[in-house]
Amino acid sequence: HTHTHTVSVFCFSTTPCKESFYERSLLQFRAMIKCVLPNSSPLEDFADYGCYCGFGGQGTPVDQLDQCCFVHDHCYSMASNLSSCDSLLDSPYVNIYDFRCDSATNTVTCMSDNKECDMFICECDRVASACFGVAPYNVSNNHLSSSLCKSASGGSSSSALTTVSFALILVLKLTSTA
Repeated sequence: HTHTHTVSVFCFSTTPCKESFYERSLLQFRAMIKCVLPNSSPLEDFADYGCYCGFGGQGTPVDQLDQCCFVHDHCYSMASNLSSCDSLLDSPYVNIYDFRCDSATNTVTCMSDNKECDMFICECDRVASACFGVAPYNVSNNHLSSSLCKSASGGSSSSALTTVSFALILVLKLTSTA
């Protein structure tokens, strides 16, 4: 069973448009997570987990799942710096892309007809959702107090940096061959 996700968004004023693109972009990432983890509640489970799942982030990721979010944040930062993502509407938080969910294997595929920037962002979300699928979920890290996230001045753990490097190289290789 495969499902292809496409969306058309129409808007007539700047503020509602940005909100609708933003909401749609988040809904796409949520749909990817639901594909990989059908029994999850992404907004409840991942929107405020550890030090990096949700908006912002600081310190060292508290576990493997939080590292998935750390990598995802850095992937979005890289997307923002791509020359193909230089227009106002080319942002990881508003871009809309096409992807397929294979519900038989719980895997996501970014569609080859995505534009370069959209493909990069789709791959950021795909890699993160796949990472969520294999990372253990520690309930005690959901709604973790930000005071428990150590300052970034101490540096990130080497395992987090290794994970970031591997995931970003993977994303770059996948998008360059598309």
